[in-house]
Amino acid sequence: MRTHKAAACLVITGALLAGCSDDGDKDGAGDSMVTVEFKVTGDSPASVYIPGINSDLYTDTKNSSGDTDLDLDEVKTPWSKKFKVKPGRSLSLQTGSVDPKKEIGCQIFVNGKLMDEETKKNKPGSTLTASCTSSTSG
Repeated sequence: MRTHKAAACLVITGALLAGCSDDGDKDGAGDSMVTVEFKVTGDSPASVYIPGINSDLYTDTKNSSGDTDLDLDEVKTPWSKKFKVKPGRSLSLQTGSVDPKKEIGCQIFVNGKLMDEETKKNKPGSTLTASCTSSTSG
């Protein structure tokens, strides 16, 4: 009877150890990174804001400056930037122009597929803003 208990303990211990791996606790994120492209369209310089994109929650690298958001002013349009992002992350892009001639817009692509877009047309004397949201989930 004792040998059966010892054998059962060995089998259970072996099964538990076989399920463990030394992958740096990344849950396979490095193998399944998603390509995300943010685009801003328009006919005048724009501000671009992408919250959290420089965070290690989104990418496998830490930003040395400590800033987790991408916040740019007076960006020449059209503008685009690609990132490798972990799956299951929310994405947001906000853009605006104080002096747009005709329009401003944004687009988010995930693995080359357009996920969201918005274009705003100019009304005289107004500031134009556009925002896009998506996620890196399936």
